[in-house]
Formats: sequence, structure tokens, C-alpha cells
Amino acid sequence: MSDERPLAQAVNDRVSNDRLETWGEIATYLSREIRTVQRWEKTMGLPVRRLAGGPDKQSRVFAFKHELDAWWREHEILRNAPDPSGESSPSNPAIVTESASPTATEQDREPDVFRIPWRRVLRWTAPIVGVGLLVIFIPKIINMLWPSPVVLGVETFRNLGDRSDDYIAEGLTEEMITRLAQLHPARMSVVRLNSGKTGSSSVKARYILQGTVRRFDDRFAVTAQLIQSSNQTVVWGDSYERDVKDLLRWQTEVADAIASEVFIQFPHTVPAAREVNREAYLSYLKGRYFWNQRTVVSIQKAIALFQQSIQADPTYAPAYAGVADCYNSLGSAPYTALRPRDAFPKAEVAARKALELDESLAEAHVSLGYAYLAYEWDFAAANREFRRALDLRPSYAPAHQFYGYYLTVVGDLPQAIAERQKAVDLDPTSSLMASALGEAYYQVRDFDRTIAQNQIALELDPQYAIALVNIGRAYEQKGMHAEAQAAFQKVLAIVPDDPALLALLGHEYAVSGRRSEALQLVKELKNLATKRYVPALYFALIYTGLGEKDEAFRWMDLAVEERTEYLIYLGAEPVADQLRNDRRFTDLAKRVGLKV
Repeated sequence: MSDERPLAQAVNDRVSNDRLETWGEIATYLSREIRTVQRWEKTMGLPVRRLAGGPDKQSRVFAFKHELDAWWREHEILRNAPDPSGESSPSNPAIVTESASPTATEQDREPDVFRIPWRRVLRWTAPIVGVGLLVIFIPKIINMLWPSPVVLGVETFRNLGDRSDDYIAEGLTEEMITRLAQLHPARMSVVRLNSGKTGSSSVKARYILQGTVRRFDDRFAVTAQLIQSSNQTVVWGDSYERDVKDLLRWQTEVADAIASEVFIQFPHTVPAAREVNREAYLSYLKGRYFWNQRTVVSIQKAIALFQQSIQADPTYAPAYAGVADCYNSLGSAPYTALRPRDAFPKAEVAARKALELDESLAEAHVSLGYAYLAYEWDFAAANREFRRALDLRPSYAPAHQFYGYYLTVVGDLPQAIAERQKAVDLDPTSSLMASALGEAYYQVRDFDRTIAQNQIALELDPQYAIALVNIGRAYEQKGMHAEAQAAFQKVLAIVPDDPALLALLGHEYAVSGRRSEALQLVKELKNLATKRYVPALYFALIYTGLGEKDEAFRWMDLAVEERTEYLIYLGAEPVADQLRNDRRFTDLAKRVGLKV
């Protein structure tokens, strides 16, 4: 009998010797850790096979050595590359030498006289090769692990019904942005668009959400579709009919659908939404609509609507945040319709109530932060609230806007501009955001950019008075007095008794040599003060222009007692430059908490 085993047995033995049965055996064969070879299988096609349906109902892995050898030769660059797991180079000579594979036999190797001392060569060349590999691959690895955020643009929903329901389309847009911004703050940035136009935004949206809404009594027909910008294809779309009380839940459904489409490879959770009281929700949407118009009359209408929302549902936190926003505005320049002590404490109370009901409400943190900044002069507390709002909603444009105000107050003007630019990028259709950025340029004495940026705000809204005011202030600083006066007069033609405009025009008259007209406006302001609140700082503004420093500081001392909001910006205000060398200015700034 021959000693040779049957051919079938020999084949089986060879297969058995060539086969690796577990992740551990595969990792040992390649001199790597299990997590490394598992990653190679997913990202680089390491030939690992699976058997399904084991006793534990899970697949089992196995691999053939000869297939691993072939794969290894094709991925030669891995031999000397440092492993991210921190493992050292494999000790198997078959792996670290250039000519051999992990299963090379002695007879396959070259005679020693022809062999190259690869270990010595690698000892000297590996660091150089390693550095080169890092330079080449680290940017790719970083981009793979931490990809750039997906930018999702949301166009204003189109109202297909009665024009009186425009506020509903506007409100749904804002609410949809809020809901989407909560999906993946680290991976998605949500910006507002208008009919496909990005205004002055430097951010380009990868996806665009479009929608329509039509109201039928207490029900709404709503459509939404997600478009990929690169090829204008619709990647998702749906239509809905909902009761008003279910609109928050509808927003959650849309957000979840978009998350599944855009972030299919990532786990996601959409914050749950409760049923909302019909009257409370509609009153809130209408209140935000009027608040966004930013006039004294519209803000007062917004307060009444937010109060209606609270009466309908005392647990609806956003309505309290709306009240806080309104009182902050009415106590601030250029509105100043209320004395600071009659405005900011009410804003604080409303903001705290909103946070008591919902601590995650970014709007309320911004409102409370500005009350701390403008009235309490507690800059540390203001910073804490603004940072909290940004943590909760990185895509919330007003949070960046108001954080930019804070940075202006504490003297970090470059970063203040950066934050206000972020606000513009996130809401490029907002004349308010555009004008706020323009004011930041004014505060760094870049008056040409101030004018240009506020012209953008006027293109977005030709009736936006604050943009004209900022243009007038910039013209004055450039010595273009006719242009400055024309800008102020244009606003006064609409609001002839506005104290802020009268004070600005009075200062312009003073610095341009029209002293008698400036003093006449002082008289008008004093007469107006018998009928309504006129901040003491407005009188100081005109006397500063007249060069009457004693009178200017007397009124500024009264402004400190009033806790006038605009005092916090004196450190960056160009008009105050002629007072900075006076010791009284330094003392006053310290009382406010400013570093000048």
C-alpha cells in the first residue's frame, strides 16, 4: 500500500490549513488588532467571508490565507504605515519584507547573498515614509471622520390662501428651521433662503426645503419637498393635511423624513413635539410676525398677541420668550419706548418663566442674556446665557447676532464681526441681520463697508429704517454732512417725533456747524420728554456734538442712573471719541463695567 493519503483528504487538509476561523485568528495572522482588521474589511475590502445561521443566529467569519496574502500585496502601502490603533509594525518577516507574503516558505526566499537588509532599511526610512503618509492621508482621514456640515436651506413657505394668513407661512418657516436645527447640530447647518436667493450669505446650501401652506378654518394643507442643489432633483416630498393643534407634530414628521434622507448613515433622533393649543399657537405665530417688523407699533402689537397666546395656554414657553424679546426691544435704542426699569425687568421675568417651562429654549436664553447685558451690566451672566443658546441651537441666527453684541461690549471687535457675519449667513434674507453687521463695521470705523452693508439691508427691505440710520451715521463720520442729514430726514418723514432720530440729527447739525438748529432740536426733545420717555443719553449726544462737555457729562451721569441700554456700547462708539481723553469718561465707563 502506498503511504500517500487519498487526494480528497489532502485537499481537505490544505483547505483547513489555509483557513482562519475567527476575527482573532485573522488579526493574529496579519499581526494587527481585531478592530483594525474589522475596519479594513469595511473600508478597504479585506477578504473576510461569513457563514450565516449559527447557533446564536449570528453570522460567523472566516478567511483564507492565500486571499489575505493577495490582498496584502495589493495594499503594499500598509506595510510601513503607522496604525491608528497605536500598534507597532507587524513582526512577521513575511509581512515587513518587500518580496514575501505572510505564507512565504523558505524555498521561496532569495539566498542570503542576494538579500537586502530590509529591517535596517526600514529602520531608517520608516520615519520618513511615515511623515509623508501622514501629510497625504491625515486630511482625508479627518474629512472622513469629521466631514463638513451639510448645509440645508429653508425657503419661506408660500401661502396659497388669503394674504391675511401670510404670518402662518412665515411662522411655519421659522418653526421648521428651529426643528431641523435640532437634528444634527454638529453635522448640519440650517440657513434661511428666500425664493432660492441667498442674499449676502457666503454659505451655499446642499439641500433646499420648499413648502406651501393653505388654511381651511382650523385645518391646513401643507406640502414639503427636499431638493438637491447640485442637480435640482427632488430627493423627497410629501403632502399633509393637519389640524392647527397638530402642526408641531407635522414639523417633527418632516424633520424625521429629512433626517432619514440626508443622514441615512447616522443615527438620529427628532425631539418629540406635543399637541399645541390652536389659539395659543396661531397667536404666537402672529406675534412673531409683528415682532420681526421691528417698529414700536409692531412690537407693541406683538406683546398683545404673545399675551393672548399665554392666556390660551399658560404652559406654552415660546410665548413667554416672545414677550421677553419685545420688552428688550422697547427698552433699547433706537426704540426706547419704555424706561429701562419698565422694560428690562419684565423681559427678565418672562424669559425666566420660559426657561422654567423649557430650559432648552434657545430664544429665552438669548432674551435673558440681553437683559443681563443691557440692564444688569452683568457681562459674565450674559456670556453664559448666549453661549448656552448657541450650544442648544448653533444655527439660530439671533443667538450669533446678540453674542456679537456682547463681544462688541467687551471689546473683541474682530470676533464680534465674525459672529454677526454668521448671523447673516444663517439668515441672509433678514434686513436686521444685514444691518447689524453693517453697524459692526461702523464700530471698527470702516464707514464705507457700513454703508455698503446697510444698502444690502435696504435691498432686502426698502422700508427698514435702522439701515438708513446706520448709513446716516457713517456719512457723518466721513464728513459727508448733506448725505447724513438726508438719510436722517428720510426716516423722520415717516416718524417725525422719534427721539433717537431727533438726537442723531441734532448731533449732525452740531458737528456740521449748524449750531442754532442743533439747539432747537434740544428744545424739541425737552418738550417731547413731557409727553413720553426720552433717554438722557440723547441730550448728551447733541451736547457732545456742540463741544459742551460739561453739559454732555451731566446728561450722561443721568443716563447711568437710568441704566440706559446704549451706554454699554460707548467703548466702540465713534461719536464718543472726542470724550475719551476726559477723566470723567473713564470714570463713567467703569461705572457701567466697560474697559476703555
